[in-house]
Amino acid sequence: GGRAGPRAMGPSARRLASDLALDALVLAVAAAHVFLAPYAKVEESFNLQATHDVMYHGWDLASYDHHAFPGVVPRTFIGAIALAALAKPLHVALVFLRVLDSDESRGTKMGAQIAARLALATVTVAALGRMRRVLRSAFGEAVGVAFACVVASQFHLTFYASRTLPNTFALALTTLAAADWFEAHVERTSSSSSSSRDVNVSVDARDFRAVFLLTASFVIFRCDTVLLLAPVGAHMLRTRAFSLPQAVNWGARCVAACLAITVAVDTAMWAPPSETSDASGSSALWPGSEGIMWPEGRVFWFNTYENKSKEWGVAPFRWYFTNALPRSLGTWTPFVPFGAAAEPKTRPVFLVALCFVAAYSFLPHKELRFVFPALPLCDACAAVGVVEAYTRLGSRQKRVSKKRRDDGRRKGSKTSDVETKKNDERRRKNALGVFLLLGVAAVAVAAHAVFASAAYRNYPGGEAFAAMHAAETRARLGRETPTRVHVDVAAAQTGVSRFGESVFGPDAFVYSKQEKGAFVETSFDVLLSGEPHVPGYDVIATHEGYAGMAFSGRRLGVFGVGVVFPWLAPRTTPAIWTHRRLRFETVSVPDEAEETPDGAFASKESEGGPERGARWSTERTETERET
Repeated sequence: GGRAGPRAMGPSARRLASDLALDALVLAVAAAHVFLAPYAKVEESFNLQATHDVMYHGWDLASYDHHAFPGVVPRTFIGAIALAALAKPLHVALVFLRVLDSDESRGTKMGAQIAARLALATVTVAALGRMRRVLRSAFGEAVGVAFACVVASQFHLTFYASRTLPNTFALALTTLAAADWFEAHVERTSSSSSSSRDVNVSVDARDFRAVFLLTASFVIFRCDTVLLLAPVGAHMLRTRAFSLPQAVNWGARCVAACLAITVAVDTAMWAPPSETSDASGSSALWPGSEGIMWPEGRVFWFNTYENKSKEWGVAPFRWYFTNALPRSLGTWTPFVPFGAAAEPKTRPVFLVALCFVAAYSFLPHKELRFVFPALPLCDACAAVGVVEAYTRLGSRQKRVSKKRRDDGRRKGSKTSDVETKKNDERRRKNALGVFLLLGVAAVAVAAHAVFASAAYRNYPGGEAFAAMHAAETRARLGRETPTRVHVDVAAAQTGVSRFGESVFGPDAFVYSKQEKGAFVETSFDVLLSGEPHVPGYDVIATHEGYAGMAFSGRRLGVFGVGVVFPWLAPRTTPAIWTHRRLRFETVSVPDEAEETPDGAFASKESEGGPERGARWSTERTETERET
C-alpha cells in the first residue's frame, strides 16, 4: 500500500494549460504597455472620455464630455458602454487586490483608466487566442505556439490592443469573425470537396456568426471594415458556404439588426442636453443630432463621399505594403508569403488580407491603424511559415543523419572521408539555418523594445497633468478656493483625459480647455501649455516628448572589460510646460514712472501688460510657502 503518485495531466488538461499560458504571454506584453504608458492620445479620446463618463456619470448624460467636445466626426457609444461594464468591476477587483491604488489615495481617476485599458486588452487577446486555437486545430500545436510568439514579439498589435480606438474595437470583432470563417472553411474542405457540396444544406453556424461580426464591425465601429467583408463573403460564395439568396437574406438581416442597435443607442446618447443643464448647448453637437444619429454613416460620408480625411495627409498607393505592414510585422514579414506558398490551406487567409489592404490603399489618407484587421491574418500566415521553415530544416537534418547511419552500416561503420565532409558541411548549414531563425525572433524582440521606448515618450501632456495634480494637491492644503487649470491643445492631444482629473471634484480643481482667450483676465492658476512663455505666468515644470531616434553608446562589462555597444535610443525635447500664475499686487508708482530694467513696473504706454501701478509676484501665500 504505497502512496499513489501525482496523476499525470490528461490531453485536455495539458491543452487547457497550454492555451492559458500562451494567452497569458500575449496579455502580459499588452498589460506591460498599459502600465508603462497609461496615457492616451487624441485619436483615442472619444471612446476614453465616453468610458469615463459612463463609469462616473451614469445616466447623467448632460455631464458627458462629448456635449462640449464632439470631435471631428461622431462615434458610437456602444463600445464605451460595453467597456465601462467590464472595467468597473475589474477596477474594484484590482483595487481590492492592491494592484491599483484607489481613486481617493491616488487623488485622480487614473486607476480606472488603467483598468479600462486592461479590460480592452483582455478582450483583444481573447480574440487573438480564438484565432490561435483555430490555427492549432488546422495545422498542429507548433503553429499555435508560433502564432502566440509572433504576436507577442510584435510591438504594434500588443501596444494598440488596449488603446480605445474605434479600430481596436473593430479588431476584436474582425479577428473573431476571421477565426470562425477559417475554421468552418478548413473543416468543410477536409470533409468533402467544395465542388461536390450541396448548396441547399444548412449553413454552418460559424459562417453565420462570421458574417454577423463583420457586419457589426462596419455598421457600428469602423465603416471601412466592409472592405474585409467583401473578400470573405466572396470566398464563402465561391466555396458554397452560402448560396447567393442565403447570403443576401442573412446579410440584410445583420445590417438591419446592427443599424437598429446603433441608431437606438447613439440617437439617445447624442441628443442635446436640456436647456437647464450646465452642459454646452446643441450648437456644439453634430448638425442633425436632434434627430436620427448613425455615427458610422456620418464617418463614411465624411471619408468617402466628401473625402475630407485627406486633410490629415495623404500617402501613395504602395504605402501600406512598403511601410506600414513591414513596420508592424517586422522581421516576420518574409514568412507571410512563404507560409501562404508552402501551405495551400493558408492561401485564402493571405488573399483576404491582400485584397483588404489593396482596396484600402485607394483611400488617399493612410494610417497603420486602418489595416489592423489584416495583422492577425498576416500573423497566421507567418506562424505557418515559421513552422514550415523549421520543419524543412529539421527534416533535412534528419535525412542527412539517417543517410550517415545507413552508409555506416553498409560499409561496416567506415564512411568515406569525402562523404563525412559533405554530411558535416550540410549539418553546419542546417544548424546555421536554425540559428538564423532564432535570430529573427531576437531581432523582432529588440525592435519591439525600440518601438516601445519611443512610444512611452509620446505622452508629455498626461505626465504634466499627473505631476500638476500631485504638486497642487500638496500645495493647496488649507486653501478653500479651487485650483483653476487650463489645458491647451498640445497638452490635451498628448495624454490629458477626464480620468486624469481630480477625484475630489470642482471644490478642488476646475478645468478649462478653451482654445482662445486671455489667461490673465480669466485668472487661471495653472496652465498646461505647449508654449514655453506665457505673459503673467511663471514656468514651474517642463515635460519632454519624443523627438526622433538616435544612436547612443552603452558601456557594458564583458569579461571584466568595458565595451561600448551602439544602441538606438529615443531623443526628447521640451514639449509641455506647466505655468503658474504670478500673484497680482497693487503698489504705489508715480504717474510718469517708467518700466524698470527688470520689468517690475509697467509704464503707462505699455500694451498687453498689467495696468500702471501693478506688478506680478511669484511669491506664494503663507500657507503655500509652509507646504
